[in-house]
Amino acid sequence: MADWQTQLFQFTRPLGVCRSVCCRESTDAELSFTKEGLPPDATPLQCNMALANASMAEYLVNLKQQCLDEKRHYEDRGIEASLQKQNRWALYTRSDRIQQCFAHSKAFIRQYPECRFNVLPKQYLRALTLLQHHIAEDTADLCLPPERRRHCDVFEGVKTDGVNSQLVKDAHRSEWTVGDESFSMQQNRASRSQSQCSGGDGLEDRKAAIAAFQHDLVVAVEEYILSYCERRDLTGPVVPQLMQCVTTQMSQAGLANLEQSSQACKVFVSGEGLQQRTTYNLATLMDSAKGEVLKLSILCMKTGFTSYITPDGPPPGLDCGDDWEGTGGVGPFHCSDTSYLYQYATMIFFVADSKDGHQKENEDAERGQISTRHAPHIFSGNNDKKRERKGDGEGPVRCTVIDLLDELHILPMDPL
Repeated sequence: MADWQTQLFQFTRPLGVCRSVCCRESTDAELSFTKEGLPPDATPLQCNMALANASMAEYLVNLKQQCLDEKRHYEDRGIEASLQKQNRWALYTRSDRIQQCFAHSKAFIRQYPECRFNVLPKQYLRALTLLQHHIAEDTADLCLPPERRRHCDVFEGVKTDGVNSQLVKDAHRSEWTVGDESFSMQQNRASRSQSQCSGGDGLEDRKAAIAAFQHDLVVAVEEYILSYCERRDLTGPVVPQLMQCVTTQMSQAGLANLEQSSQACKVFVSGEGLQQRTTYNLATLMDSAKGEVLKLSILCMKTGFTSYITPDGPPPGLDCGDDWEGTGGVGPFHCSDTSYLYQYATMIFFVADSKDGHQKENEDAERGQISTRHAPHIFSGNNDKKRERKGDGEGPVRCTVIDLLDELHILPMDPL
């Protein structure tokens, strides 16, 4: 049985328990696992650090192997990899840079408030740790020179050229709130329908409506971030960097980070009634230590599906009936149309001072003082390129997760 199955219906937040009929298991086994290898009087923070470190180490081990296999595939066929792909291989195969990823993950869990007071579920910690890693790497990547980046995002805009093009392309598929303004194509459907009924060209009207919607949204996002930069006296390269970092997470990249980190990352749902709702909310927040910061919330909810596929098999307690036969254990499995997947995350963006809280972690990584107890073999490798380390770490723009909800509710079909 896979790890995610044991938590499928249990914990969505540290203090929240799902009451699905499919789950009646206790969390005692998980808590005992969390404290494995730790003293009996280990604090919640120590337990959470151990479990999060193990999850991160496992992820980095798998990612390192994927990169090595991919690199070998290119070399065997004499194919020259793109510069971005080579940079990604370097990040996840060089031991010094893996140490840096591990150090940042440890620093994040150490400062995350809920980790100090409660022993959190394994899957919640895994989702939290991986989401922070993904968005932090995206943010750091955009602060590097183009030749050192691992992604090849394109940016455009109306008042600037710093808005991620993917945000523009997919703008009409999501709902948005920028400050006090709300943007949704749903609000324009009635007027478009009236235009079509009056003899207008429906397709052309829709294209024009989408273009106008994209323009208004982009201007609102640009003005909001530029206004924030003005209030914070931010000038120079950090302004376009901040614009790029925020709008990248407001695009498919941010949604992919959320879903990839979720416990539902291996669950693929389908059905005629399937609906996906995606919302982005950009606002500001006063932080006691950092002052005013930009706050971005992302929500993704899938409802109305009646079947799903997963390589880990059905959740415990779900009567699959004949679905299990002949599927090889992956499905599709049928479920109630009241089932749903729900992911929600809030993150903050800010410009760090020259002396940041991660600095000691970075210095420890450079000196090789990061603990390798959980996965010593991921830190073995070539360190000859340490001199290239300068500029590979975090840039002035930082992004930190401050809240996460990760719910996966798959319910049995209603009896006929």
